[in-house]
Amino acid sequence: MTKISNRIIVPALLVIVIGAVGSSVYFYSKYQSLEKKSALNAKDDVVITLAAVGKLMMLPSDETPTVASVSDVEKLKNQPFFAASQNGDKVLIYTTAKKAILYRPSTNMIVDVAPVNIGTQSATVAQQVPSFVLYNGTEVTGLTKTYESTLKALVKNAVVVDRDNASKRDYAKSMLIDLTGTKSQEATALSNILGLEVSVLPEGETKPEGADFLIILGSDKK
Repeated sequence: MTKISNRIIVPALLVIVIGAVGSSVYFYSKYQSLEKKSALNAKDDVVITLAAVGKLMMLPSDETPTVASVSDVEKLKNQPFFAASQNGDKVLIYTTAKKAILYRPSTNMIVDVAPVNIGTQSATVAQQVPSFVLYNGTEVTGLTKTYESTLKALVKNAVVVDRDNASKRDYAKSMLIDLTGTKSQEATALSNILGLEVSVLPEGETKPEGADFLIILGSDKK
């Protein structure tokens, strides 16, 4: 097993994705894309990966890590933590235990391990396949369709499951709502990336099903 030598700084969020500054290992959304799987397959993948890695080393027992797949190794070549990575490798990120593990399923080996520090830096680790519903809170026709392209350009692995009009059509400011009530860290990171204010579901709006986040677009996104 490779000695722990690199330092990973991860913000209070998880998003996807990987970069470095100096001797530190940073996770940036522009450097990592996750395989788009169904929610069931993603959960199965985590279970299988944890079972395999757990046979090779002691893993934290009090938290479930974020598991991401390396899918474009060319974009990671200059990152110390990923110097020996290959497409198909898995990254296990434990934010409470402050540990990141690079695992290779094809050879069943640990490639590298590095410590994680929770910080407020702009680095992010994105969740697997974040899903969104977009509401148009203005009278501008086609605003959600236009914004969908912007969203996917900023959050490479984003999935938009539905687009609709908000009940109110006079929102001045756009907002991001965590529909699950359990993804506050991810919401904070996404708000920084997208320039949106994190909010609760406004009174009178219908809570959509089947997505992690709702974005209500206001006149500031015209």
